[in-house]
Amino acid sequence: MAVKKKVDPEVLRKIPIFSSMTKAELEGILNCPENGIEEYGSKQTIIREAEIADCMYVVLEGAVEVLLRGADAFVGREVAIATLRPGDFFGEQALSENTTTGRRSATVRALQAATLLKIDKKHVQLGLHRDETAPTPPPEETTLPRLSPQAREVHDMIKGMRLFQSLTPAELASIGAWTEVIKVGPGDFVLKETERADCMYVVLDGTVEIFTLDEDGKIIILATHAKGEYFGEQGLMPGSSGQRSAYARTNGVSRLIRVPKEYFRLVLNRDSAVAQSLLKIGQQQRKQRDQIHKDS
Repeated sequence: MAVKKKVDPEVLRKIPIFSSMTKAELEGILNCPENGIEEYGSKQTIIREAEIADCMYVVLEGAVEVLLRGADAFVGREVAIATLRPGDFFGEQALSENTTTGRRSATVRALQAATLLKIDKKHVQLGLHRDETAPTPPPEETTLPRLSPQAREVHDMIKGMRLFQSLTPAELASIGAWTEVIKVGPGDFVLKETERADCMYVVLDGTVEIFTLDEDGKIIILATHAKGEYFGEQGLMPGSSGQRSAYARTNGVSRLIRVPKEYFRLVLNRDSAVAQSLLKIGQQQRKQRDQIHKDS
């Protein structure tokens, strides 16, 4: 339901695709009759997965949840992958001219009473086009002089990973403040089954072995991760038990990047393709573990 309410243009400026616009341009978007504020009651659907996209939304008040249709063991269920709160936005990805289908990749529903700013497709595509054609800053402006050698190494690793593609330059520039590099000796445990999950890991150097135990206590190797690969994310997924589902130990001396749960969830909030992929991986892993226990 549309309502009349004044929105500060700076709310739009915090969204990357509108950040380079002038105040007059932002006010122009807010004053267009096709854009406006809408209110939704608790559990009311805002957009549906697979429908044609014609607008994006910014959360002004309340909270909404992002849901995907489950597969395999989750067929017939919707799985919540993220919760968005004031200042967060959604729905812009399906409006990109680079998108082949133009359809929504997820369902969004009000988690509680929510007030949203709706922005029509043409304004979003104008912002996306402007963002894509913005001039690249000169080299001296893209350097990271304040990063230590280790933080720069972490920055380069994380920046090159598809998982973290949605992080902003500012978030990457502050990477030394929210990540931690740990050195682990050969054969040391990094994760233990059933312990509480509060972070994920990226391998900076060395290799890490993921395994579980069968009914007889025999070690069953599930995977081995090398430089540039990650593990421990499944225990952080919305809807998971929040516990580790396997053991992880190093094969030799290794260096690992510890990424806190909050930043992993930030990635899920912004990138539905990553969230969908991780959901499928989790389902495959559960099948694999179930088969191991069945066979033993």
